[in-house]
Amino acid sequence: MNADISKMTRGVHSLVTGCAGLAAHERALVLCQPQTVDVAGPVFAAAQAIAGESRLLIIEPPQMHGAEPPENAAEAMAQADVIFCLTAKSLAHTSARKAATDRGARFLSLPDYSIEQLESDSLGVDFESLVPGAEALARALNDAARIVIHTGAGRDRAELALNVANRRANCCPGLARQPGTLASPPDAEVSIPPWEDSAEGILWVNGSIPCRPLGQLAEPLGLVIERGKIVWFIGHAPTADAVTALLSGHSDAARVAAEFGIGLNPRARLCGRMLEDEGCLGTIHVGFGSNATIGGTNAVAFHLDFVTAGASVWADDVLLMDEGRHLVFTL
Repeated sequence: MNADISKMTRGVHSLVTGCAGLAAHERALVLCQPQTVDVAGPVFAAAQAIAGESRLLIIEPPQMHGAEPPENAAEAMAQADVIFCLTAKSLAHTSARKAATDRGARFLSLPDYSIEQLESDSLGVDFESLVPGAEALARALNDAARIVIHTGAGRDRAELALNVANRRANCCPGLARQPGTLASPPDAEVSIPPWEDSAEGILWVNGSIPCRPLGQLAEPLGLVIERGKIVWFIGHAPTADAVTALLSGHSDAARVAAEFGIGLNPRARLCGRMLEDEGCLGTIHVGFGSNATIGGTNAVAFHLDFVTAGASVWADDVLLMDEGRHLVFTL
């Protein structure tokens, strides 16, 4: 595919100056792996043009979202002011990322990026305009003790309940301009980690499972969840088999419902790309596995999100979303 230089330049500019706010006196680190150098190169060039102490580091790829990076990468992260992480698998749910942001680094988690993603209209949104609505939604989640999610249709209509009492929401509208912040543009979302043994019910997933070889779904998949963990699947057998294979190399901690998120980006479209799907306005996602770095207690080198559109969501008795239509978040 031939790159559209003007669109790609706009996307890179959005990441480096808009979302990260990189300044001349800062140290920037661009992390990538051999397969993602083509995307990391333009980001590194833009960062180097602003901040002379920019560094490009190519590492061995993590095997799964949430797996820790090599020691040299963790050391480099500890020295950087702004980190652009362009590995195929996400490092957002790692101890190395948390250590860096706890120290004050700004971390842009950009897994599974491509030239196509850099050219996407989803990076053209005014992320600053999403902040007030995102903060209002975060307050609604913080005030709630119980989240109830309705998904599916007709005879397959189902309910999933989560206990979030005294858990704190993560307000992530796509910006990482303040010390210690995390962003994953074009993903703009508000999320909260439920209590790890609390999820009960069924979640129908009709959007995507943004992890290769899955991605955008042709048919819905039902997740049956008891005492916080996936216990079996309903529906499309090939998808169920693929998810089971991803889970098979990990302990039962990988099956824990660890995160509930709501997408906020009006320019994002369901397409099978992780960050665009999770940030898509009108969708919700439930992540399984690690949440120890986002306010939970489940520490496992695994994190897998399930994205669905058209859900209805209650925070206690407050209806937040009605079949995908936001009632609290407004632009």
